[in-house]
Amino acid sequence: MRILVLTNLFPPHTVNSNDVRCEHVTRLLKLRGHQTLVLTSMHGMKSEQRDSEVERRLQINGAFGDPLVTKYSAMKAIEQHNHDALRDVIARFQPDVIYVFSLEGLSKSLIFTLRNSRRPTIYDVSDHWISAEVAMDPWLRFWNAPSLSFLEQSVRTALEMSGERGRLDGVVPTRMGKGYDRLPGLYGSPKERGALEPNSLPTFRFDRIFFCSESLKQLTENAGFVVRHADIIHPGIPAADYIGEVKPAGAFITKLLVAAPLRMENGIMTAITAVKLLRDCKVKVTLTVCGRGDTRYIAGLRSFVVTNQLPVEFITVSNLVKDMPAVYRKHDAFLHTAEWAEPFPVGPLEAMACGLPVVGSLSGGAAELLRHGENALVYSPGDAAELAARIQELQLSPALRVQMTETAQAEVLSRFNESTVIDQIENYLNTSMEIWAHTAT
Repeated sequence: MRILVLTNLFPPHTVNSNDVRCEHVTRLLKLRGHQTLVLTSMHGMKSEQRDSEVERRLQINGAFGDPLVTKYSAMKAIEQHNHDALRDVIARFQPDVIYVFSLEGLSKSLIFTLRNSRRPTIYDVSDHWISAEVAMDPWLRFWNAPSLSFLEQSVRTALEMSGERGRLDGVVPTRMGKGYDRLPGLYGSPKERGALEPNSLPTFRFDRIFFCSESLKQLTENAGFVVRHADIIHPGIPAADYIGEVKPAGAFITKLLVAAPLRMENGIMTAITAVKLLRDCKVKVTLTVCGRGDTRYIAGLRSFVVTNQLPVEFITVSNLVKDMPAVYRKHDAFLHTAEWAEPFPVGPLEAMACGLPVVGSLSGGAAELLRHGENALVYSPGDAAELAARIQELQLSPALRVQMTETAQAEVLSRFNESTVIDQIENYLNTSMEIWAHTAT
């Protein structure tokens, strides 16, 4: 199978674990005999780069630190560049299937070119690029918003009256097809949008699509997109790289770990506050915070730590794949403290494989992984006191801790192992091609 992988970022130019997952899936598909080519962005580079396996050609607009371009001529240039690159790669590579990971920061109108390519296209959705970003796309907003600023409205009217929009649709699409000149449900003001019903926007068609969690699927449905037919394939990890010993009942659980991007929504302050509450109660614990993030936010965290004289250490790693297993093994328990609708957390999976007990918040996709008293202890997002109590429970209930940790490790090895997940993805790709061949005839 010749697989064209389309994604926004690809290692070594990464922002989060989803980019690393894309690389892992691509590598495993290649090891199974499939021919792959990745088309991704030039993010982090000064010019295009092409080789036999990866072509870094696409331009990012308004994401990952790149500026947001909204001037018509500049937007058109970016759109033209990205569509030309996609069509060129499809023409040269002749893929049997196109596998889309994420269009965050990329032209959402590529969806229309993908559909017009008349090739089987699969969407693997592990972030909010559909539910949140399609409605923010500057190019599609310009053409499809019911009302614009006076200047934008004047420019658009002139372009439409001259027939420019019709000409563009063949090369730099502005809509799915004729009859969709305005999309108030997506691009209107709050008054124009009204009460948006789930699965009510047929403009963007994703015939073959799967999500990393029911949570993300539901969120995307609630945003109006027609994805009720989508499947769920939870992410996997290379479990063999993380496998570790479960600490016996007699072990002391004092070294806590949080590993996440250091942003407010990831609840790092909640973890640090829980440590303070435990120390105030004479409970001996330390906390390691592993990750990078917003400088101002990190400064606030450090200030709180210093002011309260807390045993909290901040560390970073240079390579998430190679360095994290050793980090996990140096600790006794893992805290998952997200306070937002995270699609599906990978950190708890890695910690579970390493034999660490997990205390986690049930936000987003975590609710599909963590079961209180069975494979983890859970607490309400943002509740530092409840988190502190759960950490104490790990210390005071050693038999329960061992049982939960062993259950969690076994589940990761059987259900979330990378090989198991790639079986599901490969089957989905094959089924998609069979469905395509049947409908095409």
